[in-house]
Amino acid sequence: MGQGQDEAGYTSNPTVSVARLQVGLLAQARNLQADLDRMAQTADTGSAAGRAQVLQEATLAMLRHPEYWAYGSSHSEQTGINAAEAKFNQFALAERSKFTEETLSNVNNQLIGGVAPLLTGNNANLVSETGNLTASENEYIVVTLVVGTLGKIELPKVNSPETLRQALSRLGSVGSEQLLAVEILWTPQASGDTLSTDDMLAYYPDLSLV
Repeated sequence: MGQGQDEAGYTSNPTVSVARLQVGLLAQARNLQADLDRMAQTADTGSAAGRAQVLQEATLAMLRHPEYWAYGSSHSEQTGINAAEAKFNQFALAERSKFTEETLSNVNNQLIGGVAPLLTGNNANLVSETGNLTASENEYIVVTLVVGTLGKIELPKVNSPETLRQALSRLGSVGSEQLLAVEILWTPQASGDTLSTDDMLAYYPDLSLV
C-alpha cells in the first residue's frame, strides 16, 4: 500500500512551469516572419519531437537576427499540472484578445505521456481583415511564445540583448520529454501590417527596450 501511495503522490499533480516570452521585432524582419509562417504550416505538432522541433526552430530563427530585436518581456511561474491548463490558456488568450481582427497563427498541441488531457486548447487561425496600419517611422511586429514544461523553468528578466538571448536559448533548450505544450503567436501577421510605437505602448506595456 505504501508503494501505491508513493506512486499516486508522484503522478497526481507534478510541478509544471508555464512561461511566456514576447519579442518586439523591427518590421523589417519580414524574412523571419516568413520563417514563422512556414513553421506553423509544416510543423508536426502531433508528436513530442515535433513540438520540440518547432520551438527550437522558432527560437533559433530569432537568435539569428538580433539586429531586429527592439523590445522583450518574459514571465514564468510554477504550478501543479491540475492548474496549468488555465494558466497556459490565460497567457495565450490574453495575446489573441489584443487584436481580434488580425491574423494570429500558432502551434498548439497536446500534453505528452497521457498524464491528463490538459494544455491542449484549440488551434487558432483567425482570418485577417484586409487593411494596413498607417506607416510610421518605427514599426514593429510582436512574437509571443507560450510554453508549458514538466519541472521548473525560469527565464531571466528581459532588459537587454544579452538577457533576451538567454531567455530564447533557455526556451529553445527544452527537450521533448519535458515539453508539454507550445503556442507561437505573432501580431500582426499580414505582411502589410505593422504596429506603431503608440500601439506597442498601448498593447504591450510590459515590454522593455533591449
